[in-house]
Amino acid sequence: MELEEFFNKKQIIKLKSTEKQLIIKELVDKLQELKLINNKERYYAQIIHRESLENTGIGNGFAIPHARTESVSELISIFGILPRPIDYQSIDNKPVKYVLLSIFPTDMSTKYLYLMGMMARIFSNKEKKKLIDNETGPAKLYTILKREAKAYYESISEKDKSSVGRLENLSGVPSSDLDLLIRLDSLYRQYDEGNHSVSLNNKIESLKKLIDNRSLTYYERMRKKRNNPFAIVEKFSCSGCHMEIPPIYIEQIKERKGISLCTHCGRFLILL
Repeated sequence: MELEEFFNKKQIIKLKSTEKQLIIKELVDKLQELKLINNKERYYAQIIHRESLENTGIGNGFAIPHARTESVSELISIFGILPRPIDYQSIDNKPVKYVLLSIFPTDMSTKYLYLMGMMARIFSNKEKKKLIDNETGPAKLYTILKREAKAYYESISEKDKSSVGRLENLSGVPSSDLDLLIRLDSLYRQYDEGNHSVSLNNKIESLKKLIDNRSLTYYERMRKKRNNPFAIVEKFSCSGCHMEIPPIYIEQIKERKGISLCTHCGRFLILL
């Protein structure tokens, strides 16, 4: 999956502001300048309100202010590079230098979470983060992110034909659990990278309490079996095992309000 599906070269900019609200305003202003939105005041207010509910500094110098709204029909993102790191009250207490702002409708939540999972994985890798820090120019940084986005997609698309035994029945589990599980996976990735802070552990435990026990138990088991327990549906195939998914099942996935699993490898399916 190419980075252009989320944002292009024009949507990565150097910022002038060094204060959270002004940074968000600058990014929203740029989206309107690029004619990707047409009411910057409304979106600014929505993002600031969302930020007041929960800080979006997710660690490793990276923040993800965002708003979910039905006044847009597509995922809209813009990536900003700060002139210097600032205190963002992030979960790892490290200053933020990179901000990815997104606006998206509810039906694009899984696509947004895929983007967040990918970016969180990139920024949690020390070697990749070092490469990013050494290339502060938008064009060169975009080249790095584009390469890493492709590598991330390929990493979750590796063939894995091992059996997972009897497939769990998660019928009745709300589809919103998938969003929560992807967020949980992102937090676990930070833990696996060595962040064992009390703050991160508290976030993990708080998030687990919101997830249906069946899907949480299944996720934790899959996490031990797979490098990535999630897969996207592309060209009638599961990106995890590359096995074909019958068109009739894809239609069922589209109509289903609960969580869908690959019948071959057992991964949680994301239909973008």
